[in-house]
Amino acid sequence: VQLRTMSRGETSGTVLDCMNYGVATVVNAHGSMADLADDAVWKLPDAFEIEELVEALDVLKQDATKRVTLGKRARERIVTMHNPRVCAEQYHVAIEAAYRRAGATTSGAVTSIQHLAAPMTDSDLLDMAACLAQNRPRSLGRQLLVDISELVVQDVRSGIQRSVRRVLLELLRARTPGLRIEPVYASSNVEGYRYARRWTMEFLGLPQQGFEDEVVEAHQGDIFLALDLNHRVPLVQAPLYRRWRNLGIRTYFVVYDLLPVRMPQYFVRGAAETHTAWLGIVAEANGALCISQAVADDFAAWMQERGGARAVPMQIGWFHLGCDVENTAPTQGMPDDAEQVLAQLKARATFLMVGTVEPRKGHGQTLAAFEQLWAGGIDVNLVIVGRQGWMVEELGQRLRFHPEAGRRLLWIADASDAYLDRIYAASACLIAASEGEGYGLPLVEAARHGLPIIARDIPVFREVAGAHALYFKGADAGAIASAVTDWLTLSARHSVPDSRNMVVLTWKESAEQLLEALFKGADGPRTDNTGPDNTDRDELSTHSLVFS
Repeated sequence: VQLRTMSRGETSGTVLDCMNYGVATVVNAHGSMADLADDAVWKLPDAFEIEELVEALDVLKQDATKRVTLGKRARERIVTMHNPRVCAEQYHVAIEAAYRRAGATTSGAVTSIQHLAAPMTDSDLLDMAACLAQNRPRSLGRQLLVDISELVVQDVRSGIQRSVRRVLLELLRARTPGLRIEPVYASSNVEGYRYARRWTMEFLGLPQQGFEDEVVEAHQGDIFLALDLNHRVPLVQAPLYRRWRNLGIRTYFVVYDLLPVRMPQYFVRGAAETHTAWLGIVAEANGALCISQAVADDFAAWMQERGGARAVPMQIGWFHLGCDVENTAPTQGMPDDAEQVLAQLKARATFLMVGTVEPRKGHGQTLAAFEQLWAGGIDVNLVIVGRQGWMVEELGQRLRFHPEAGRRLLWIADASDAYLDRIYAASACLIAASEGEGYGLPLVEAARHGLPIIARDIPVFREVAGAHALYFKGADAGAIASAVTDWLTLSARHSVPDSRNMVVLTWKESAEQLLEALFKGADGPRTDNTGPDNTDRDELSTHSLVFS
């Protein structure tokens, strides 16, 4: 038997717990306990007499049948009337009734706001607008909110941003019934996203007049996709992502690589920590869409190393990038000396490197290899296309002031898509010497031009090029010099690996793979919450989803 007498300010939570376990309960009719059913508890008056309490305790002690019956009825009452679903429905009915009485349309809410005694700040008005938007029926279709914050703030035309621009254009061109593609952006100091409508109109070559970058209204069923890579914005917007997920808005991030975490020695101080923090935000999302199988495997391994089970399985998908520049708003412009440079490339066998000049890319090793080749009387060109990155100041000086600079060594720091396209066409072979990549876009760009490939033997290059490239291993100059010598021998015999047989996607096909992976959802091959399984990847399509 439980005895519970309550005074002002107390609650009846303990009483309900005991009733739930079928304990015969004696209460006084105070506050909310007055609403308890008379046949489920022994109810005393709020201000009871001692004799009334003595009677209750005596009867329940002596009469086992009554005691058991009272406890049974109490349990039945809890199960039927205090079931969480029943209570939630009662809340729902009460809230909806309150809305009806308040005239809670958008205009009704605005009218109510106008009569507030205290003026509302801009922050208050934004919060109110967000609440109104969440409670207003959707007027247009389901949204795919594509985060391009880095492009909007500063388009430095890196390899990632080249890919982002091209995938975005194909997403905007896509005709997906019931889905509206909306590029969005956010800052790294204010929570919240805005529609990137003015930027998008300029991107599409259309007039911007009449378009404003309004605050994003996200609703249940919408999808957020962080297509661009920006480390700062997600750290600020993380609370918003969590609220969106609670509202039924799914969040996804494109993962280009884990290189700052896996190869911290090749990045500036703090890069590993920053990238790890960003990956932590990704790990909370509904899914990660990686640009290669190799990155998907690496991310799944990182999730497993990170530890901690998720309440909901995470989707880890992958897709491949495209390379048809001419159909995706290529950048134009040719330098004044373009024809002279292209003639130099055609004058002798030209080996091309494409990508930002940074420590992991192998430019230093490649330059040393060509110095060996030139010293040995092999007359070939080395052409590097890409801006100077970080931690390569000494290498930059070597390239600028090298004895062969401007002759057999050319460094083109800034090339438009149109110019790069012609450089590919004028070259004899691509060298991909990077020690780590998320994908290796220059490989597929080279294949599109039928340009043979010499590549470092790393998993992602094997994934992209397969048997259609000549591979080398080793970190010394001789490894690349030998590969170039072997390639020249094979070329003279017309027996170099033919890159034209590589699987090369258009950007339209790449965007389609991305969308298919995005919408595949829980139908992917892995369904555990902790890490990757041993599924044979050969059985999976290039956009299959795995789970962690």
